[in-house]
Amino acid sequence: MKLQYSVVFERAPNNYCAYVPDLPGCIATGHTWEEIQDVIRTAIAFHIAGMQEGGDTIPEPRMSVAEAAAYHSENVIATAECPQGAELVAVIAIESHVGTQPAPASVVDA
Repeated sequence: MKLQYSVVFERAPNNYCAYVPDLPGCIATGHTWEEIQDVIRTAIAFHIAGMQEGGDTIPEPRMSVAEAAAYHSENVIATAECPQGAELVAVIAIESHVGTQPAPASVVDA
């Protein structure tokens, strides 16, 4: 099964950050735009695999790209890696394969 999650990307002074509003706790950082895209794809696959191994239900994607952008504007998530006020760079839908053997996720909408 394929699931498409909206991912919010931010630019902080020293790195990029990304998080998936529909997968609480699924976050990543990277030094370059290219790196953060790869790292968040891996993080989504790893997050889903961990949920499957734990017997948890995989949340269905609910937020569209536009809804995730609005969510970000209303609920800025500040971390040490991405402080409050980090610049919103993009919100992109990323597709992930969910099944017995999770496959790496891939970008489907830029």
